[in-house]
Order: sequence, then C-alpha cells, then structure tokens
Amino acid sequence: MVWVALMFLVAAVAALTVGVVTRGGVARIDAPTMDWVVSQRTPGLTPIARTVTDFGGTLAMTILAVLTCAWLARRQRWPEFVLTAVVGAGAGLTVLVMKALVGRRRPGVDHLVTETSHSYPSGHTLGTTAVVGVVAAVTVLSLRQRVPRAAVAAVAVLFTLAVGMSRVYLGVHWPTDVLAGWALGTLWTLAGVTLLRRYTARTGAGTADTEPTDTEPATGLSPTARR
Repeated sequence: MVWVALMFLVAAVAALTVGVVTRGGVARIDAPTMDWVVSQRTPGLTPIARTVTDFGGTLAMTILAVLTCAWLARRQRWPEFVLTAVVGAGAGLTVLVMKALVGRRRPGVDHLVTETSHSYPSGHTLGTTAVVGVVAAVTVLSLRQRVPRAAVAAVAVLFTLAVGMSRVYLGVHWPTDVLAGWALGTLWTLAGVTLLRRYTARTGAGTADTEPTDTEPATGLSPTARR
C-alpha cells in the first residue's frame, strides 16, 4: 500500500510539472484560482498569512530540523537522526534543483511579501511538509498512546496546509506550485519513514520510548497479579 502511495505521489509531481512547463493540464486552474484568492484578501487575514508563512520559512524549518537532530543525537537515536537530516537536506536540494530547471515566474499579482527566486515548486510548502512531516513522524513513533499520536499528526497536517495556502494568498505562488510542494514534501517524508521502519524491523532497533500505554498496566503487573 505504501508503494502505491509513493507511485501516486511521483505521478502527481510529474503531471504537475508537465502542466506547468506546457502551460496546460492542471496548470489551467492557476489563473482563475489566483484571481479568486486575491479578491478574498482582507486587512485581518493578511498579517495572519504573513505570520504563518514566516513560521514555514527556511530559517524556521532549519532551526526545527537542527533542534530535532540534536535531541535525537542526545538520545542516541541514530536511525531517526539520519532520517531527519536526510529528509531536511533532500527537501532543500529538491527545491533548488527544480526551481532552476523549471524556471517559472511568480504570479503577476501584488506580492504581499518579497520573493526573488523562481516560483515552482513552493519552497516554503515543500520544506514545511518534509521537515514538519518527518519531525511529526519521529514524534508519533516515540509515542504509544493513540490520542497524542493523533494530535501530533493533526497539528502537522493543519500547519502544512496553512503554510501552503498562505503562499497563494500572499501572491507569491501559483496553486500548482503549492500542490507540487505538498506532493514532493510528502514523498520525501513517506519514503524516508518507510525505509526507517524497514530498517528497524530488520535490525530490531526500536523507535518508541518506553512508557505505559492505555492498555498496559502502569505498575508492570498483569491484571491477574493485581487482583
């Protein structure tokens, strides 16, 4: 099932890239969607969008990745350390290479923040999806209880969605730039986590910290022994 998802993401990125280069396909949604988003700008939403986009920027994601790697190194969780470092660096390299190859211009609307690089894919979106995604995955693998796991996953998804939408709202990215960023970031995270799980399953190295679960007795005694 995971490989099907990975293949779907690769196909999605290919379709988006072809559409952007040929100015056809799914890229036809860009102009009308951008016009509609610009028409929805308000004095109240603009500062929120700027704040969200700042939290999803290169500096913020670099700090998050470095702090996570430092924490993992301190706990000697080397597989997750390598995963976080590789996904973070790989996402950044992907942005640089694809922007240079595609060379897409940014939307011809008023930009509410300053950007000077090419448009495709959205670096903020790709970086946030990859870094926040892998940090969330490492955190989820460290937890045993379902509610905290679900909460971490939900926050990660909502934040990456918010960053992507803020880029379109601010006028610095076409919708397909953001879609490609989400797809590429998810691809990096999913591929990395899949390899991590295969490695830990083969070597027997655990990824979860030791803590009682919802169904495990906190005292370490069986239900029968506690009667």
